[in-house]
Amino acid sequence: MIEIEFSNPVSVMNSDILSYLEVALIDGIYEPPIPFDMLAKALRTNPMHASAIEFKRNTLAYSVSVSALLPRCELKRFIQDYLTFGNGYFQIIRGMGGRGDIVKIKHIPALYMRRRENLGYTYKPREHDDEGRIDFKAGQIFHLADYDVAQELYGLPSHISSLTSIWLNDDATLFRRQYYRNGNHAGYLLYMNEPGMTVKQEEEIKKQLQAQEGMAFKNLFVNAKGKDTKAPELKPIGQVEAKDSYKDVKNQTMNEVLSVHRVPIELMSIRRESITSLDLSKVDWLFHKNELLPLIDMMQELNDFVGVEAIAPNKYKSFDMS
Repeated sequence: MIEIEFSNPVSVMNSDILSYLEVALIDGIYEPPIPFDMLAKALRTNPMHASAIEFKRNTLAYSVSVSALLPRCELKRFIQDYLTFGNGYFQIIRGMGGRGDIVKIKHIPALYMRRRENLGYTYKPREHDDEGRIDFKAGQIFHLADYDVAQELYGLPSHISSLTSIWLNDDATLFRRQYYRNGNHAGYLLYMNEPGMTVKQEEEIKKQLQAQEGMAFKNLFVNAKGKDTKAPELKPIGQVEAKDSYKDVKNQTMNEVLSVHRVPIELMSIRRESITSLDLSKVDWLFHKNELLPLIDMMQELNDFVGVEAIAPNKYKSFDMS
């Protein structure tokens, strides 16, 4: 008997995650257009994606001055959220029971912030119950959102378009790890031609060929039952014959991730093989002018919201190569 099993067709990851036209209202809370925990996982999945966001966060925080109302650590968390989720939140804390002057501007994690049916803001850290829930009053929350053309309650980050590249990069790494752990092969096909082999013997061979727990590849067993004259053979099912395919996938996805973040790889202290030399002072100035200044301009919306200058741009310091 010849038994060959193939896996069922699988959709290419979450190809439909962005097929939405509105956000759902559930129990008085508008759900985000996509699961924000997925964006948090993507940050931990791809090192280049995480590095680009952290680099932009650090350079952006360094490029502004803050008032005594806004601790710098709170600003960095706010920037991290905005770059990761497309949403950044500050809680405006006032004295005299909320009726006095502003005493502090505090970051609120974007992962758990939701909009209510009346468009107010709610902090809801648990999905299935209201433990830890905080319903904020009008004027208590400053919300900076990266505009989404399909809805206006939540922002979405610009790197949404690179999620497939982020996951492909991760898939390539996981496949390579499993390939090496499996002995540099993707499974074997054991071909035999024994008409006298019993079902019990065939089952015993299949049991011996079963992949160990945690291994991604399967071995196949075929017994032709004397239908031809071929000798028994143990053949690898697949080999990485194109040795550079893994490297090509990693380089291509890296370039796509960096493109969507618009971060010059040279400023991240990563050497690009195809480029021998660049004027880093010009690269640094263009990144500051075209990327950081627009972000600073958006963050200064906080000044209008609170009525004081909480964030101010610093004077640009040129890149000194000496």
